[in-house]
Amino acid sequence: MTPTAARSALVTGAAGGLGRAIVEKLLRRDWTVIATDRAGAALDDLAAEHRDVAEARVLELDVTDAGAVTGMAAELGRLTALVNVAGVLQDPVPLHELDWPAHQTLWEVNYFGAVRCTQAFTPLMTGGGCVVNITSVNEITPLPLYAYAPAKAALGCFTRLAAGELGARGIRVNAVAPGFTLTPALAAKVDRGERDATVIERHTALGRLLSPEEVADVVAFLLDDAARGITGVTVPVDAGWLSKAHWMDFGERLLRTPATETKE
Repeated sequence: MTPTAARSALVTGAAGGLGRAIVEKLLRRDWTVIATDRAGAALDDLAAEHRDVAEARVLELDVTDAGAVTGMAAELGRLTALVNVAGVLQDPVPLHELDWPAHQTLWEVNYFGAVRCTQAFTPLMTGGGCVVNITSVNEITPLPLYAYAPAKAALGCFTRLAAGELGARGIRVNAVAPGFTLTPALAAKVDRGERDATVIERHTALGRLLSPEEVADVVAFLLDDAARGITGVTVPVDAGWLSKAHWMDFGERLLRTPATETKE
């Protein structure tokens, strides 16, 4: 199971829409990729897609299983990168309707899973390496998601703490905070009427949703030597959702562009 390429990355949550985009991006950039996810049809599909790709290994890994994480780390050779993508989503519910088992599961995956993997896999980065954690715009401006938003904020804080410690070992730790990204999960919610894509688009400066590939581009940049001076930061990739929010308070009158204004 020992990676042989000069650049090898382990990606958790690799069977999801964002994880797949990151795996494909790194493979195109000549990385050896260990793509991991929980067992299931999505992982089987990912394995089938990459059966003949020598640079890709698709392995089962549940990031909430401490024994499985440490066991995989014991079997691997040197790594140069870890991308913590594994996560579960949450629908907004009022405070007094929180489902506590679901709340705890979300923290186990979205926060503790990333911490657990960082603990286990960064010792394999002998000679330096890089960790990228996938947080969310919820890290910066929380939406009404009582489990998801605090967990992503905690992961952002962990990113900065780990960067301060691991930098002495030549390991950079950064985060990418995606906005609304048209993954299969979000597309399904839109199709079911649980999200209004038009409303989301109207609340972004660029007037559109993101593609998973756009997020993957930023992850790949942070893993690259071009970002060798960057550590301990969160990079929002949100089509300007965070920026547009400030303008929305002033109404559409101030948001008209010259192209949409009517000349008298």
